[in-house]
Amino acid sequence: MLGLNFSSRKNGNCGDFLLFLRQQTNNRLVSRSIHDFSLEGCGPCEYECIHGSCPKKDGLTALTAWMDKEEQSIFVMPLYNGNLPSAFYRLLERMSPRLHDEAEEKRFWKKVKIILVGNPEHGLEPAVQTLKDIYENAGVRPAVTAFSSVKYGMKATQDRMIESREVRSRLVELAWEWMEDPGR
Repeated sequence: MLGLNFSSRKNGNCGDFLLFLRQQTNNRLVSRSIHDFSLEGCGPCEYECIHGSCPKKDGLTALTAWMDKEEQSIFVMPLYNGNLPSAFYRLLERMSPRLHDEAEEKRFWKKVKIILVGNPEHGLEPAVQTLKDIYENAGVRPAVTAFSSVKYGMKATQDRMIESREVRSRLVELAWEWMEDPGR
């Protein structure tokens, strides 16, 4: 399994969640930061990707090769001022030629599980709905789990949510669900 941290902080709550999930899966989860792949956004170009070759030479090829060989990918993302991380949108933007193929889009989203870390007052519910819409548009049952630090009496950027027994219990449940039924 691939665990991908979309946070700018490698050792924040998203990183803690991935480390904990790695322990729960007996090291079956390999964790990396999306920022290790230095993905550029699309453009300027002449849509060469539509014909099979992108002029950008960055980490996309390595990342997609890794994602393709893994049974599933777990994206752990923070919410930034009510928005999903720009790195997530860059990934989707760069993968858009591939995801325009209906079968490939469905295969991709069946393999991706998302953990979103944010708070209701910062747009958590609309962000969760955006992610669910992406899954549903691909014809796949959404695999999105949200964690709100305020639910546990914490602050997202100052406290370690992994210290909450309830957070750890929910992560253990997710790890078991995903290992038992990867295509869920």
